[in-house]
Amino acid sequence: MSTVFSMARRSRSLQRGLGATPLPVIALALLVSAIAAGWVAHDWSAGDSPSPPFDGFRQVRLKTIQSQLDQVRGPYLLILGDSHAERLFLPILCGLPLVNAGISGATLDDVLDLARKITPSRKPEATLLVVGTNDIWVKRNPETGEAESRFRSGLTALRQRLAAWGGRRALIAIPPVADKEEALFPRSAAARYSNLLAQSCEPGRCTYLDLFGEAPGRTGRDSVFSDGVHLRDYAGFVRRREAELCSGLGLATGK
Repeated sequence: MSTVFSMARRSRSLQRGLGATPLPVIALALLVSAIAAGWVAHDWSAGDSPSPPFDGFRQVRLKTIQSQLDQVRGPYLLILGDSHAERLFLPILCGLPLVNAGISGATLDDVLDLARKITPSRKPEATLLVVGTNDIWVKRNPETGEAESRFRSGLTALRQRLAAWGGRRALIAIPPVADKEEALFPRSAAARYSNLLAQSCEPGRCTYLDLFGEAPGRTGRDSVFSDGVHLRDYAGFVRRREAELCSGLGLATGK
């Protein structure tokens, strides 16, 4: 509501400043101003602007995830992560229901916070983790030792949290982005942070896979992306490697 009053005040101020300027011209000026303000406010990263943890959309998403976990009956799998996880539509994996706990725009710290807030009524057979894209966003200075150390510490804390749930873990390499987006999400940083993910996998309890690195039969590097950062068909990538993924988790493929 305050925004409406603010715009009204701007309109009156603009009218006084423009004097006898025709109303259509004033309306056009206001429209251009509003569009410009919206454009500046739209700070795009991995399809989502960073926001305080669990405010607004994230709080609603948290409640949705908890509600789904409360409804689970029998063995199931859980996927945690950012928008790459949230956009995956795959109700069944390894012959088990897959609960999607992805949150668009989430960093590793956000995922850790989520894992601390949700309480599975039944412990998952295994947990998949898809995270890192928002951590390597250039505005977060991923090339610094401080950022890498924070990511490493977050992985340790998340491993401890997930260990309390039991079951195995699958850590997924950071998905690639289209060539035009590599300035915002550097390939070198993606490789280093993916290596940190791999290093955090303890033998016998965890498997590491690059599920989204290659797409058989694609006609061009950018053809698999919907917007330069997100893939068009996450489920297709996972299905192609499902047998390997399930085997690494000690589960049947369900096929």
